[in-house]
Amino acid sequence: MKKYLKKLLCTVFAISILLVSTIHVNAATPYKVISEKTKVGNYYIWINNEKGIYVSKSEKSSPKIIVKAPKSSDTYITHRLVTDGSKIYYAVEKRANDICSAYMKIYRIDVSGKNNVYVGKINHGESLSGYYNGNLFVETDSYYSGGYNPNQADTYIYNLSSKKLSLVKREFKIDYQNGKYILGSPYIGDVSPFPIHVYNASTKKTYQITSKGCQAKFLNGKIYYAYGDGYAWKTSDRKISIKTSSYTGKNQKTLCTIKMENCGGIVDIKSSYVEYFKHNKDMSKTNYYKYYYSSGKVVEVKK
Repeated sequence: MKKYLKKLLCTVFAISILLVSTIHVNAATPYKVISEKTKVGNYYIWINNEKGIYVSKSEKSSPKIIVKAPKSSDTYITHRLVTDGSKIYYAVEKRANDICSAYMKIYRIDVSGKNNVYVGKINHGESLSGYYNGNLFVETDSYYSGGYNPNQADTYIYNLSSKKLSLVKREFKIDYQNGKYILGSPYIGDVSPFPIHVYNASTKKTYQITSKGCQAKFLNGKIYYAYGDGYAWKTSDRKISIKTSSYTGKNQKTLCTIKMENCGGIVDIKSSYVEYFKHNKDMSKTNYYKYYYSSGKVVEVKK
């Protein structure tokens, strides 16, 4: 029972870190994917699921609601917007039941609140997740073997001109976008290692970076990722390696390997170091560290 409790605590702790993540879009990309209050162009834009979509001219000025949240309990504005600071793409989802989407309607509105235009409808759509060259990336409920998989999402491209919907990859969600390159994984709400892929929106080709990843991001023209056994409870000989590769999965290089006693995991990966955490044996304390690749030096981080 005690061992089970430790495993549960470890899993909850790891998920609490991962759930705060969002889709990160390189600054060179004019459109950003946002949910929390973010400055895009000359405005601060964000969503409140109970109230609607807010816009303000400064961080402290009074906000304006440009789209009110639906009053129906089974219809709501999805948790992400796509905007360039001038126009905002947002979606309203209709639930089929407690866990499944019936459809999602996409709209475009000016940041002023004018010209609210219907764009299109996506069956089983759940969220907007990116933009590239006149196309929106959208996530839908994942269906396999005739059934619904509550732990996964499929990603599609929706062309704003032709209204055509094209599959990017099943059981794949977007974590990072760098221009035409999309970095993603099948992971939603799980702490197991998972495959990580890069999708090239220009060539429409997908490349596997690893079959056993924990976290990944774009850095310095490369993919930096954690390779290993994820965040779940493991034995004291569990190890996680920080590696790099090209956007197509080539030129793999290991930067460091960290021994994860008890329960631990990766907090963030940087170009010069990785930050990670470890619990003590009885799960009563969590310590944070930075490992510097070039020197091999480990420094404890006070939190």
